[in-house]
Amino acid sequence: MVSNYLVEAPQILRFGPHTTNAGVEFNVQQNGDSVMWFKVANGKGTIVVKFDEERLNCYFGGGDLITCSIPKKFFETPGEHKIYLLDTATGLTSNVVIFTVK
Repeated sequence: MVSNYLVEAPQILRFGPHTTNAGVEFNVQQNGDSVMWFKVANGKGTIVVKFDEERLNCYFGGGDLITCSIPKKFFETPGEHKIYLLDTATGLTSNVVIFTVK
């Protein structure tokens, strides 16, 4: 039997911050973590955020918001980092966005 159900890939619609200076913390939380946020489409509980192919510790706020702690190793030195979403249930991936460390 063929299903008419179309599975859509997740998408990153917006995210922040886009940049930081090397070694500079951002969106610092009470526990000291630097945090990024992602507004997404087609998000669900099986979505993970991949940062340079490493899975981040994230909180899926339901709806369309994901927040993630960013390990300091990712913003200690200048460079560009590729970020995308992976749906672990389907294997579908989102568009890639770039986080720049100046």
